[in-house]
Amino acid sequence: MKLPSGSLRVRVYAGVDPLTGKRHYLTETVPAGRTAEREAEKVRTRFLNEVDEKRSPRTRATLNQLLDKWLDVADIEPTTRMGYENKLNKHVRPVLGKLPLTRLDAETLESFYASLRRCRDRCGGKASVTHRVTGEHTCTARCRPHACKPLSASSVRQIHWILSGALSRAVRWRWIAVNPAAQAEPPAPPHPDPQPPNPTDAARIITES
Repeated sequence: MKLPSGSLRVRVYAGVDPLTGKRHYLTETVPAGRTAEREAEKVRTRFLNEVDEKRSPRTRATLNQLLDKWLDVADIEPTTRMGYENKLNKHVRPVLGKLPLTRLDAETLESFYASLRRCRDRCGGKASVTHRVTGEHTCTARCRPHACKPLSASSVRQIHWILSGALSRAVRWRWIAVNPAAQAEPPAPPHPDPQPPNPTDAARIITES
């Protein structure tokens, strides 16, 4: 399809969205130019190959929709499920929940992890006040300036593992082509800190055993 600007829009049918039941298309716009038609044909061929190989995204679902579906079918212990839901509701859904799965990539995830490591409330460095109660009230000494508290590296890694599991299922369902969490790097685990006994304690341990 030729646009008023002279650019060419390539559109290839990619099946029916399993969530909405609507027809799904792969689209890309090729800038106007002498080689536009040739480039558009390359894009069309690539799209057709992706559809044939079933590697193309089949849904416009958001991360929230995936998490809802995944939690519905995942075999998780009740206490584990509660922990997952608490982390997702508090940290993930408010920031990434409405993002379409096709726009979720490793860079987005790593930026999200970094923001949690700076401040669990994702303040963005803006000055604010932590109020003692919600709603209208008269501030007292208990209403204090916000102090950033980073989310622990272990908690961020747990969030990464939860997302990785859900996105892995999305790949299996062919909602997305690749798992972006598999390409993202969570905070590194702590380095081991072995503390071997000194020679005197080692000799005592051997003697006592």
